[in-house]
Amino acid sequence: MMVVPALFPYRLVRGLMVAAGVLYCSLLLELAAGFPLDLRNSMLSELAALDQPTSSYARAMDLATGILLVVAAVLARSAARMHRDVAGLLVSTALFGVGTMFTVFLPLDCAPSLSQACLESEDSGRAGLALFLHATLSTIAGIGCVAMAVFILLVLRRVGPGGRWGWTAGVAAGAALASQIWLTVAIGIQELRGDDAHPPGILQRASVVLVCLMLATVMPGLKQALRR
Repeated sequence: MMVVPALFPYRLVRGLMVAAGVLYCSLLLELAAGFPLDLRNSMLSELAALDQPTSSYARAMDLATGILLVVAAVLARSAARMHRDVAGLLVSTALFGVGTMFTVFLPLDCAPSLSQACLESEDSGRAGLALFLHATLSTIAGIGCVAMAVFILLVLRRVGPGGRWGWTAGVAAGAALASQIWLTVAIGIQELRGDDAHPPGILQRASVVLVCLMLATVMPGLKQALRR
């Protein structure tokens, strides 16, 4: 019988993942700041734009999230020998963390939803290399997040959910995965068609909440599943 706590410091890793889930939930910062962005037309990354008063707080939250995810993955690395799906989960968690961490060092110069000049600068490509690298790192984080959700579902499918926390983690991972795919498709359609009729702001915020729930429930969910 496989017992997770014997393989690595389970409580510490669980605490790191829960803390990462809380810190990644930038809606809390948006709420504390009095919703400075248009919920429908903006993306949460704009909270970290250099021209925003929330910039330092948003970047600190993302940096801390990334560090916590990487540290948690490293501490739990001995669990990788359980199964390749568990190994994939740890690698994707670290990838999510690295992408999130390094976007902090390449923030947006301005919030496009609040400035027409900023939006036009992005659309015309004048924003330059920093914007490209920011988008690349965000994509890496997104790939890590999607892969993490997939591997959570694979692990739970292999061993069974094993209790309410297992079911909660599975539902959170499934919902986060679906919302991330939906968001990617919505943004892609908007970019290709230049269609501003259905901005993805609300969808992105819902997706972030689901990802936060996934991060906070993955360890208790997998613990019960693997001890079944």
